Amino acid sequence: MSRSAHNRAIAGAAVFLVAYLAVSPVAGMFATGDIPLPTDPGEQIKAFLVANPLAAISGAILQAVSVIGFAVFARVVVPMTGNRALGVVAGVSVAAMLVSSVITLVSAVFAADLSADTLATLRLTGFYAGGVVNVTTLGFVAFAASRQLVRIGAVGRGTATLGYVVGTLSMLSVISLAVYYANLFLPLGRVGSMVWTLVAAIVLMRRTGRSAK
Repeated sequence: MSRSAHNRAIAGAAVFLVAYLAVSPVAGMFATGDIPLPTDPGEQIKAFLVANPLAAISGAILQAVSVIGFAVFARVVVPMTGNRALGVVAGVSVAAMLVSSVITLVSAVFAADLSADTLATLRLTGFYAGGVVNVTTLGFVAFAASRQLVRIGAVGRGTATLGYVVGTLSMLSVISLAVYYANLFLPLGRVGSMVWTLVAAIVLMRRTGRSAK
């Protein structure tokens, strides 16, 4: 792997993590009142979006930037696994978050003109796309990539184990579709997967750089 590829993988992983962690504080700067849950009444969701469009828009933009960082990381690292299907899954994960971001942007911009029921449907759809679909596929990438990378000696067992753990937590988030309390797996799996990408990118730089000497 070239130095520029190393740099892209690390930069992508860093953007993936930092941009996502910035969502809440940045959106919070523009928000008044609590952000409604996806299951809250449509009237409540509409009232928030009409009053706080910048909060929703800034959060959506940062989430989009974050997942583009993951796309950069995946474009460098996934080919190393030799698993083309893994690239498809990574693409689905990126697309799911981008769809969620677009839904949020549209909802915020046209909140005053859309009905409460429509906004409630969009909010729930965006939540599923950017939540369960995105996190579950992120977990699959972390788990499967770790398995392949450790086999070829690109990462060590510690990095691979981290990938197995966060990958499992992420994939378990699918249970939240049936069990509400399983929503806990969403933030654990998402942030865990972000940390894994950054760790993996750094380890890959050190290992492949060392082997190239």
